[in-house]
Amino acid sequence: MTKAIALLATFLAAPLLAAQRAPSGTIVASNMDAHSASIVDVASGRTITTIQTGEGPHEVAISPNGRRAVVAIYGNRNAVGSSLMVIDLTAPTAPPKIVELGAGNQRPHGLAFLADNASLLVTGERAQRVLVVNVDNGMIDSSMSTKQPTTHMVSLSRDYTRAFTTNIVGMSVSAIDVPSRTVRATFQVGARIEGISVTPDGREVWVGGNESHLVYVLNGTTGDVMHKLEGFGMAYRVGITPDGRTAVISDPGSEKIHIADVATHTVRTVIDVAPMSASDGAAPVPSSPQGVAMSRDNATAYVTLKAVAKVAVVDLKRGAIVKYLPVGAGSDGVGYSPIVVK
Repeated sequence: MTKAIALLATFLAAPLLAAQRAPSGTIVASNMDAHSASIVDVASGRTITTIQTGEGPHEVAISPNGRRAVVAIYGNRNAVGSSLMVIDLTAPTAPPKIVELGAGNQRPHGLAFLADNASLLVTGERAQRVLVVNVDNGMIDSSMSTKQPTTHMVSLSRDYTRAFTTNIVGMSVSAIDVPSRTVRATFQVGARIEGISVTPDGREVWVGGNESHLVYVLNGTTGDVMHKLEGFGMAYRVGITPDGRTAVISDPGSEKIHIADVATHTVRTVIDVAPMSASDGAAPVPSSPQGVAMSRDNATAYVTLKAVAKVAVVDLKRGAIVKYLPVGAGSDGVGYSPIVVK
């Protein structure tokens, strides 16, 4: 009788446990073609608000406390961007703050917040620099020259002391000592590298090669290529979970999302992203998985599907897409906040 009661209790508790494990929080996606940013509740799939950004929003960063989102206004072929949009996620419908970086800092792109929730690393493609911008006062705190063309993406170690950029035309990675605001080294890697993510301890830097179809794993101190992961159509973006165990690589070249084990440098799961319709009645098209963001609990990845105005919610343990969130046309960068926005 006792065993039967225990089994019944386990059965009745299963739906509750599943509900507790369901993804929650908020995503912010930049929509390049719609010139907007979508703020979406993960649990319900409800669009909380859509904010017009101006031409060509690209990457998104979320502050460590989850209360702020910043969108880089990069521009497009018709307009050159030089500003940041700062969104208060505790009041998402309030007018956002615009930080102008000036004509000397055009094409801001990669973003990463520092520990104080106000200082932000910003890559400047045209200036070949990484800026530290205070989004509270809108001022540039410092500027570091990479001396490498097309400084594009940036990733930051968990202790906020080490940052790494990809320099696309330079075919290199710049290693930055954040406390001293200095570029300490330049690592030559390969042609058309773009996506980048550093492990939380700063020991490894994972870099996607758009044309080589590889992910390079660099030693974070020396820049030596320790491993190469193969089998990608286009290793466009890389994300690593906060615990440093799992990497996610978006692959628009093959319409796949790859889930890799960081310790063994092997891909353990490949998700085929099916063609789908961008809107009701539209013909299915290749989805084009691109931007990657990780949940704080290491359980979920969020991947923008640029061609169909959606974000795929990926359960990393199951290795499967569990739902889709609606965003805007040309969805590119994405950020995740654990707070539930009202």
